[in-house]
Amino acid sequence: MKRFKKSILLISCLLIAAGTAFAGGGGQKSTTGGGKPVLTIGIESNAFVTDYKNNYLTKYLEELHGIDIQFYMLPENPTEIRTKVALMVSSGDLPDIIITDDLTQEAIFDYGSKGAFIPLEKYLSSASTAPNFFKIPTEDRASYLKFVTSADGHVYHFARYEPETWNLTPNRQYINKAWLDKLGIKEPTTTTELRAALIAIRDRDPNGNGRKDEIGITGWFRGTYGENPIMALINSFVFYNQSSSGPQLTLDAAGQKVIAPFTDPNFRKALQYLNTLYKDGVLSASTFTNDQQAYRAELNNNPPIVALTTAGSLSNWPNASLDNNANFAELRMIAPFKGPDGVAYSSYTGFVPNSTTFITSKSKNPDLAFKVMESMLDNTISIIQRFGEEGVDWTRDPAILAKESNAYVSMGIYPSLSIVETSDVWNAPSNKFWKNQGPRYASMQQGNTRGSTQAPFVPTSYAAMVNGYNYNFNLEAHPKFIIPNPLKYTASEAEKIAEPVINVSEYVLQSIAEFTIGQRDINNDAQWNSYLQNLNSQGLPVWISAAQAAYDRVK
Repeated sequence: MKRFKKSILLISCLLIAAGTAFAGGGGQKSTTGGGKPVLTIGIESNAFVTDYKNNYLTKYLEELHGIDIQFYMLPENPTEIRTKVALMVSSGDLPDIIITDDLTQEAIFDYGSKGAFIPLEKYLSSASTAPNFFKIPTEDRASYLKFVTSADGHVYHFARYEPETWNLTPNRQYINKAWLDKLGIKEPTTTTELRAALIAIRDRDPNGNGRKDEIGITGWFRGTYGENPIMALINSFVFYNQSSSGPQLTLDAAGQKVIAPFTDPNFRKALQYLNTLYKDGVLSASTFTNDQQAYRAELNNNPPIVALTTAGSLSNWPNASLDNNANFAELRMIAPFKGPDGVAYSSYTGFVPNSTTFITSKSKNPDLAFKVMESMLDNTISIIQRFGEEGVDWTRDPAILAKESNAYVSMGIYPSLSIVETSDVWNAPSNKFWKNQGPRYASMQQGNTRGSTQAPFVPTSYAAMVNGYNYNFNLEAHPKFIIPNPLKYTASEAEKIAEPVINVSEYVLQSIAEFTIGQRDINNDAQWNSYLQNLNSQGLPVWISAAQAAYDRVK
């Protein structure tokens, strides 16, 4: 460890000597420029931002606060950013502010607890010092604070808080409604009805090619954005979240105790149901072996062969959003199926803000640095951060709002739009904003009440309506209490659980596949008990204990 620290220090010194720590040879820039206070901001590069200095958002902030903002460009690659910030912290040669999404929670805690980032909670505790923060509704403000508070109780960063319904519930289920209609089968609502429908599809050639090539259920078990139908069906028995890296812990019904849902007797019932579907020949084993390419090939086969799948993005069906994909045209989003005990959950991990903005211990005027960054939580500035210049790139003009709509408004979920994009600044290089880098607050309602003159809403388009159906089917289909994501571990806790989390996660994923396809007998009590014992031997109790401690701090 000592040798590593010496190496880092040596590298840091060499970089500083070469003039790479800051443009102009390193060190802090002057604190005044042209009579104005200067703030130096280290920000990650983005090819879509053509000029940070001569920039609409930059000028807006400079005029609002009477300051001069100078930028130091961090690398664009996340790994290089983390290395660069580590070197800057090690050398002590830091700007006033660092803006990046790419620091891990462990790094934030480490840098903050060692004094490189200043604590912000004294500012955030009062409306006089954080007026825009206190304009955030109470529930969102509490959620924001839970996320930004580190394991030691300090707040070392601002967040970009912008929940969107679509991203909270990506494990959306789609069924081939054209096949159901052709076979005269009503849309299934329970796991029992689903099994019967899939067996009928298996036997009655709904794609009409004279072959039994229909796949009942398929997906991408280790997909990264809602492509896992196995998780979706487990949620008809017990609430269960799974990322591409493995299963997640959850809370008990009272919201007090951290539990592992993959040890629950109802989890076993879910695997028994999946094994039955596999034996019926309506759950494809390819679900467990597919990568993204194979998964998409099945979805877009000609003729269509998939009865049920899950997906987070319509891009899995090329041109689906333009109503120009024959396979997607046959599908309809469906609500979670009710299991034998009436459970009908949809996976939901809760919104995870981005850790974006840090005021460093080298700031000459931390009060000013906080004031400027906190002002970015103002509603207008937050919109500028994402959509550009008001009146040019977006508008709140009531006359324009009244002419536009979206799925949420069309379905009566919200009464009207709140903003309308009038140009597509996001997808073209510009000097209008910092490409959504820095503090930001946008409520879920604001995110769901956005329209666009660039892509006008067409209510007869099913693709245009899926946002609204997802809201109705999935948003509230979860238990009352959800474990915060991510939990904030101390350095000791993180080190203690590193190996158990990896081992347990991989073992659970392997076990789900093996029990489903019958390599292990889910109906055999001895084999189920062996599964539970192996979880304990691989460190599950250690993981749960650390998670409970972290959750108790949040509570």
